[in-house]
Amino acid sequence: MSVTAIGWKNKKGTGMRTCNCGSWKQHWINASGEPWPATCSIAGCGNAAEVGAHIINKDVSGEYIVPACKSCNNSTSEFDLKPGITLISANKQKTCEA
Repeated sequence: MSVTAIGWKNKKGTGMRTCNCGSWKQHWINASGEPWPATCSIAGCGNAAEVGAHIINKDVSGEYIVPACKSCNNSTSEFDLKPGITLISANKQKTCEA
């Protein structure tokens, strides 16, 4: 999916959500068909990608999952994504296996 890399924020209140994939990390792997990246998707961060972060953007419809470190996943600040990051819909009906 090709969308802007600028102006993303973490979606609040998603910590207790689950999906049939077992984790949001596995959700991203299953839906993207890509290997889990070594580093966080957030621009300027070189930490290890540990979790599937729920992110939103006022200029993009929907909620998405990206690989992120725990620190960036807990950030309340707006951030940009690194170039070429694969965004996966957080809509379980569209992306989770039954």
